[in-house]
Amino acid sequence: MKKFVSNNANMIDVIVTSPPYNLKKPYSLYKDNKERKEYLDLLYDVAKLSYSILKDNGSFFLNIGGAPSDPMLPLEIIQRFKDAKYQLQNTIHWIKSISFEKADVGKTNTVKDYSIGHFKPIPGERYLTDLHEYIFHLTKYGNVKLDKLAIGVPYQDKSNIGRWKSATQDKRDRGNVWFIPYSTIQESRPHPAVFPEKLPYLCIKLHGIKKDMIVYDPFMGIGTTALACIQLGVNYLGTEIDPQYIKAAQGDVQKRKKEMVIDKWLSKETNDMLVENKTPKVIRP
Repeated sequence: MKKFVSNNANMIDVIVTSPPYNLKKPYSLYKDNKERKEYLDLLYDVAKLSYSILKDNGSFFLNIGGAPSDPMLPLEIIQRFKDAKYQLQNTIHWIKSISFEKADVGKTNTVKDYSIGHFKPIPGERYLTDLHEYIFHLTKYGNVKLDKLAIGVPYQDKSNIGRWKSATQDKRDRGNVWFIPYSTIQESRPHPAVFPEKLPYLCIKLHGIKKDMIVYDPFMGIGTTALACIQLGVNYLGTEIDPQYIKAAQGDVQKRKKEMVIDKWLSKETNDMLVENKTPKVIRP
């Protein structure tokens, strides 16, 4: 990452990443069991380096989770980013599993008692199963304008349309609670901690799609952020220390480009702008 940063000041529009959580995951090369100070110092370095390459109106979306036995770690991490001059503009809660009871969803809703999403129970009687992670939206000055309706959702109560001056269509702000389930994957994956493609997809769209924009993932892994970029037709850069993961990312990128279709939710003007989709770039530090 240092090698990449040294020649690319203020060139990145969006950073989307999910670093290791220091939970002893079995990565191929990286040792996920650092002492707490060493781990926080590592992420502080990432924060400082990334700040120099992010545009003044850019966004950094940091996905981070923790363990029920250590709930303060994500907050300590975000403090280190603040120490590196970042401003926390939004806190998004990624919900991986959720349960509904019919009594709680209203008379007009046909939902019955229902649970959906990825659920991995925690044994023991001390801690509840952790069903969420953070997506911290960081910016340099806390004033980046977002394209909130690009990831908007329909109103459940259609009478809200026109009730407020801002409600001119059947689409509202998604808010800061995002339900994003994992896809069911039958085959084994070479990486032990991969976020769903929809996560970077929503983050990039929320920031706003612009001509010639560049998205960067400093912890590229097997290229999930790259796949979201291909689907959106935006340029991509990534760094990764593990040759095995780089090879997997390059294979998935090439496969996706062969089967790619332009995002059906983008406007015609944006689709026209992105007809000549550029090949995402993968950089090894």
